[in-house]
Amino acid sequence: MIITINFLSNVKTARKHINLSETDLDNLLKEYGLNYSELENKSKKIVSVELAYRIAQVFNRNIEEFITDDFRPFDLITTNIKTQEYIQLSLKANSNQNIITKFLNAYVIIVIKNFKKGTLFTNSDIIPNLPPNLNQGSSIDWTAGLLKGLVTNTNSFRKSVQDNDPKNRGEAIYQLNDQVPKDVIDKALKKVDPFWLNKFNQKAKKNS
Repeated sequence: MIITINFLSNVKTARKHINLSETDLDNLLKEYGLNYSELENKSKKIVSVELAYRIAQVFNRNIEEFITDDFRPFDLITTNIKTQEYIQLSLKANSNQNIITKFLNAYVIIVIKNFKKGTLFTNSDIIPNLPPNLNQGSSIDWTAGLLKGLVTNTNSFRKSVQDNDPKNRGEAIYQLNDQVPKDVIDKALKKVDPFWLNKFNQKAKKNS
């Protein structure tokens, strides 16, 4: 299939219609290892069939609907349910950004609450599970607030299989000293967004 030049212009129209940024599309495509950012502004706009297919899925459509000259954007309610949930969560997060950022540690507690004593992990095992406005960072302060005393830095590191830079030693590996205490979990539950918590629990149950 040939991805015509109007594909990206129509995607741009579609994403703006439901208030999705290029970064938002990146987040929605992350699980497939695909990237959309800045593609709209590149002089050579080469779009693979796989990328086009996944982008179309975000809107619950097929590729053909984006390569028409008579394009009309789609209402949010007709898009992929994951897209609707992402936008709903993003709106909640953005409206309470300072509060949610302040309670970062509470979200981390929820992510690790079922880890067993001695579990080894890195920040990249945790951060992708956080709300949209918190899952773009790379650092977590494990010495403060609810997280204080829960983990030990093993002084060992893990590198991504794609990282071939010999100068990069990788991410620090942490070890959970003991299962997260119930009183700490209870405090965290009072601070996290209920909508995010429900989606997180559903995903955890599905993957268990």
